[in-house]
Amino acid sequence: MGAIRKSLPVKALFFLGALQPLCAAASSGINVALTASFDSSPYLVELLETAAEENATAYFPILDRIAEGYFEQSKTSQDLYIRFLDLLQNDGHITDPETLSSFQFALSVHSAAPRIEAHYQYYNTSVEPKSEKIAGSNAWIQFHGKQYSTPQMDEAQDASEKSWVPELPFDRVLGDLSNPLQAILYADITTPNFAKFHKSSSQRARVGEISYRVRHKTSTLGPRSPLVVSGYGVELALKRTDYIVIDDRPAEQAAEKGAQKPLQGELHDEDEITDLKPLSASELRLLGSNAASFVLNSEQPLDTLLKLSQDFPKHSSSISSHNASAEFLAEHKSNREQLLPAGYNVIWINGVQVNARDVDAFSLLAHLRRERKLINGIRKLGFSGSEAINLLSHSAITESHIDDEPQRYDFRDEIEGGNVIIWLNDVEKDKRYQDWPTSIAALLQRGYPGQLPSVRRDIHNAIVPTDFSNGKDVAMVVDTIQSLIKRTFPIRWGLVPATNSPGAIAQAKVVCHLHQNYGLSAVMVYLQASANHNKLSYPDKATFEATIKNHSLRKDHELLQLEEVLDSDQAEPRLAGAGQYLARLASNGANPPLFFNGVPIIRNDDWLQSVAQRASGDHRSLQKDVFEDLFNEDSWLPSKFLVQAALKRNPLIIPENEKEIKFVDLSKLDTLDADVFQTLPRFSVAHVADVEQWAYLIVVADFDSSAGLRLFFQAMEFRQSHESAEVVFIHSSRAPVETTGFASRLYYAAQQERPLEYAAAEPVPDDQEGHSQAYWDAVSPLIASFNLKPGESYVVINGRLVGPIAEDQEFDKDDYAALLAYEMRKRIGPATKASQLLGLTENIQSPFVAAKLSSLISTSTISDVPEGIFEAAPSVRTDIFNRWNSSHTVITKGDFDNAIIQVVASIDPASEVAQRWIPILKVLSELNGVHLRLYLNPKNTLEELPVKRFYRYVLESKPTFDDNGSLRNLRAKFNGVPADALLNLGMDVPPSWLVAPRECVQDLDNIKLSSLKDQGDIEAIYELENILIEGHSRDVTNGAPPRGAELVLGTQKNPHFADTIIMANLGYFQFKANPGFFKIQLKAGRSREIFKIDSAGTKGYGPQTGDDTTEIALMSFQGTTLFPRLSKKPGQETEDVLADPIDLASDIAATGAQLANKVLSKVGLSGVDAGKAISKGSKWWSSIRSSTGLTTDTESGGQADINIFSVASGHLYERMLNIMMLSVMKHTKHTVKFWFIEQFLSPSFKSFLPTMAAEYGFEYEMVTYKWPHWLRGQKEKQREIWGYKILFLDVLFPLDLDKVIFVDADQIVRTDMYELVTHDLKGAPYGFTPMCDSRTEMEGFRFWKQGYWKNFLRGLPYHISALYVVDLKRFRQIAAGDRLRQQYHQLSADPASLSNLDQDLPNNMQMQLPIHSLPQEWLWCETWCSDESLKDAKTIDLCNNPETKEPKLDRARRQVPEWTVYDDEVAALARRAKAGDASQSGTEQSTASGDEGTTTRIKDEL
Repeated sequence: MGAIRKSLPVKALFFLGALQPLCAAASSGINVALTASFDSSPYLVELLETAAEENATAYFPILDRIAEGYFEQSKTSQDLYIRFLDLLQNDGHITDPETLSSFQFALSVHSAAPRIEAHYQYYNTSVEPKSEKIAGSNAWIQFHGKQYSTPQMDEAQDASEKSWVPELPFDRVLGDLSNPLQAILYADITTPNFAKFHKSSSQRARVGEISYRVRHKTSTLGPRSPLVVSGYGVELALKRTDYIVIDDRPAEQAAEKGAQKPLQGELHDEDEITDLKPLSASELRLLGSNAASFVLNSEQPLDTLLKLSQDFPKHSSSISSHNASAEFLAEHKSNREQLLPAGYNVIWINGVQVNARDVDAFSLLAHLRRERKLINGIRKLGFSGSEAINLLSHSAITESHIDDEPQRYDFRDEIEGGNVIIWLNDVEKDKRYQDWPTSIAALLQRGYPGQLPSVRRDIHNAIVPTDFSNGKDVAMVVDTIQSLIKRTFPIRWGLVPATNSPGAIAQAKVVCHLHQNYGLSAVMVYLQASANHNKLSYPDKATFEATIKNHSLRKDHELLQLEEVLDSDQAEPRLAGAGQYLARLASNGANPPLFFNGVPIIRNDDWLQSVAQRASGDHRSLQKDVFEDLFNEDSWLPSKFLVQAALKRNPLIIPENEKEIKFVDLSKLDTLDADVFQTLPRFSVAHVADVEQWAYLIVVADFDSSAGLRLFFQAMEFRQSHESAEVVFIHSSRAPVETTGFASRLYYAAQQERPLEYAAAEPVPDDQEGHSQAYWDAVSPLIASFNLKPGESYVVINGRLVGPIAEDQEFDKDDYAALLAYEMRKRIGPATKASQLLGLTENIQSPFVAAKLSSLISTSTISDVPEGIFEAAPSVRTDIFNRWNSSHTVITKGDFDNAIIQVVASIDPASEVAQRWIPILKVLSELNGVHLRLYLNPKNTLEELPVKRFYRYVLESKPTFDDNGSLRNLRAKFNGVPADALLNLGMDVPPSWLVAPRECVQDLDNIKLSSLKDQGDIEAIYELENILIEGHSRDVTNGAPPRGAELVLGTQKNPHFADTIIMANLGYFQFKANPGFFKIQLKAGRSREIFKIDSAGTKGYGPQTGDDTTEIALMSFQGTTLFPRLSKKPGQETEDVLADPIDLASDIAATGAQLANKVLSKVGLSGVDAGKAISKGSKWWSSIRSSTGLTTDTESGGQADINIFSVASGHLYERMLNIMMLSVMKHTKHTVKFWFIEQFLSPSFKSFLPTMAAEYGFEYEMVTYKWPHWLRGQKEKQREIWGYKILFLDVLFPLDLDKVIFVDADQIVRTDMYELVTHDLKGAPYGFTPMCDSRTEMEGFRFWKQGYWKNFLRGLPYHISALYVVDLKRFRQIAAGDRLRQQYHQLSADPASLSNLDQDLPNNMQMQLPIHSLPQEWLWCETWCSDESLKDAKTIDLCNNPETKEPKLDRARRQVPEWTVYDDEVAALARRAKAGDASQSGTEQSTASGDEGTTTRIKDEL
């Protein structure tokens, strides 16, 4: 207990020697650490929660040990750690070395820290102690709505808490959660008081009196220290281009300069060099292969690879002199001929490819835990670890997953007697196709990708169930389908009348009559006219009469009036057949699918794209068969699609979306009492049955109901023809078991081992003692563990869940058979085949074992996240890398025979990816049960230096301790870095982290060690400020993103903790948060008026049992990804959240809709109607009045008169930023607020900013936004800054901010910027200043008047991005942010595009997003503007001069007289502030001042 961490200042944690260096010490270097914004917890709490992550059942037994005083003698963290490991093993909580190693790894990265912090946050934001005594206590209990300060609960405090307290995501409960008597202990478990409370409550919970849970509260014993985190990378990127360009001298001449010594077999971190030698083209060419060969020839290849990779620029010259061995080159070439090209970086874990986004410590820890659970599940069936992995990754399994052939259905109407389908065209007979060739050989003709050849044969058929009283259905027919027919797409279209309402029946009668008596053209005219006059709900007499008047009645047909048509039964046979047809294909409900070549296509906004993709795939398959002469000229080609077509469709068996399939964990059957499990009513499989056909079905139903009886008897009939299927019956009901009911009969038949076939007929014994009820009660926990609702009907086959099956829904013997056949093809068969090919069938002793095996295999790679949201790696497993040769290209580590985790990696050693992945792989290889195969896969040739940075990844496989027994915190340490290199420090963190520099004196943007002289190492501390809650929302009403809807994140004490807006781009949103418990809801106003939240989507993309909550918990360093489902309220279906009753601006709405649609489709948003969305988006957004939640410290209320946005990085630009702010304040009497992107600012600037604000009377606010994962990122820091300037304007600022002005840091203002605030932008979303034309001698440098830009702009001006004003209301109304991001995502696919991202992008989109051209005097730049125009300049920009390349500081002093005055004024203020701080605290504060002159001049050319 004595090992509770003492409080230390942040600096002391690092600068008093408490940190462990990651490499050998050197005379000077750079040290970087990262702390969380929340504090660390007592180490014992972290040990407990980490152990529970590995084994949840250990939680309360370990708490018992803590209460017993087991750790009282442990005085240090190291003592606690050693004793805790002993406890885990001696008490049997964690006994296998693999899990123990995982525990140590998790402890090293503090994986449980966010969960513990969530406890603390919940206590601080949601719990209200009712007395000072309780508030000051280290332990108190809440029971039945009251608070108690004693374990005996004899001093109740008045409390308003509800007696029933729901389970929180971080709760661990002892006892039955449904018990109404709930005890919640809020305690610091390291204090003596905890033991008294715990012993009493846990004892009562174990005997069933109460349910009990422990929630951590912060200790009152003293302050805590910030948590020091690991699991991130740090880079030092080279900034000077002369280090990374190719030296054009011959290699021999370059070598004379002599910098690095040739290698003598090993690399040494401590070797120091002053500068880096450029490489010749010949040295660069084979650098990758030479590096790989050198590593493999070393004594410790993995260690050598790590050293080489992390300091690659330093060792590149020496490596270039090493020649790759012939054996390596030969094997490398051979391996590259199989699967993977040279230079590709890939990681597989047990055959599953890991997404590059997920290669971080926390994601991999979770992945390894899932894999260990999976492999151990298979090991329990009698397989070894390697056998389990071979099974999972076998090609038979892989092939079944990648088989994209969907289930087809017989779309013909012969079964219904024909004459059901109303054909709209006939490719073989209609005149419009008469010039097409009829030979099947024409199918082989070449065409454009996706284009179907024009062949006059019946090939592709599309059948559309159509409700002729439904406007959407009719529009689809008369607009889309008719257009496709007129444009002669070689598809035959047919309609089947849907008759689900009186109006639909009446309209179907009219359509059938017109089709039969007047022809198809009359049908189309009638439907078009009815739609135009809004007369679709029921036949309109005038429309009908006008139609027949203009069309000729066919010969021998009778003229009927509308009333006669409706009264006639002439169409009854056809409509009856249509009803049978749609029932057979399960298409008689709302929004039925259409059928293309027998494949059901979901009828959403993307249905036409899905048809095109299916047609293209079917065409390729047909071409193959024609080429192989499988058809002749007399063949009916659609027969190909009907070979395995099912006659009947049941979407419960084969859903339209494979990801909707759900599974249950069959291993939970093992939790039943053995006697209960063995006596479950069943149709057993004879031992002589064919093992290959084994299947295990569980029918769950209320067998005392008629629906349950039907399921039983249909299962019995099915079983008669499928003797290899074992069928088990489980009774599930909300009501008591009927003593004479069928459930009792099943029980007694099973108990007496009588055939179930006779259960219904035999008498039931007198059951006064309730044996049947007791038996089924014993089974009921299994129903709950499967998340099944009592009383509902389900069928489970080898773990796959089908249901719930509605009472009125037919599920007959044919459905059982279809389900078995489908599962045999998709899952059961491949698993059996793999077992046979591997010779492992001896372990499969029963259908139940076979079912558990195929179930485990099936669930091993399930993901319900739709394609397009994440860049997902293939979900199938593979073993193709086993074909690679492994003699001269691979590094291995670990025990292959006993490993349950096999990591295979292909790494290009000369790549930045390798720098990040190799240290992670090395740590994984140190874990027990892990085997690593690392293939070196360099590119064959290189043309430029591939790695232009030094890199460290901060990670270890287990905790380490210092000599005092304290936990040793980790940091990145760079030694031996070239002293003359100009470097930029950057953080490489997990996707969900937002980090910013917290403490550092030096300029981290421009590091040059030689300029430090005797100042020692650079010490930098970054802070993990926030962990993201992000998500992808959708409106389930129409499937589209609810663009513009506002979400609020809140706690009980602060209901409006943060808020944000939902983008159109993939429905994306993000909140900046930290671990805790929150509630997400719609913001009051128009969002709440139109929408309601059905679910926060905490359990995945699709609806899940129990996910109808809006409460969320952030308790992982991985952050939280939500998939909220919103729906529009009744009567609001057509409303747009951004719209207002008065449309003030529609002029831009239609412009560019076609282009927007094209771009939307490129980023996976093809379902969005851009024209419609943009039109609606152009309405006034008056309902939104508060911040996005993406800013900090924002108070509600009015904004400043002038709001200026800027960004700077590096001390030089921050110095100029101070001068820009001062120049603004010197020229206005209006209120001013500055907005800065926080992560780019240095600690010194942020520490000096309050002094500036107080001195000159302005407000300021830090804003930030994490670059979304789906939006293509930028590697260079400058380009990332440019992106932030333009891509996130709609989400960076509070929504009540009307206008914001961007001003570059290197500008000087000479006017009142309020003029620009009031400037009329003429309806445009933003205003930029055009590039100057007045300095004629620079004409040759004006790129916008040449080449691409000259042709693209066509007379429009090209604008500069150094100054622009944004009308944020207008910007959001027309979805400008979404459109800019879409266009950026498309254009940035070409690395050569958007060379000046922040200004090229808006200029490129002028036709879609108009730019208001500001008067030229708003921005004067000497490079482009004449000297004569300087007198009118309102702002002066120090833009670069491509001709003179004059440094900015020199130009500022020469060109702008007041610049030096302002600079001196700021420097004087900094000195006064520094002197004041020194006199008050005696400590020196770092500031941004003019004193840096000597060190910043070297950076002038940035």
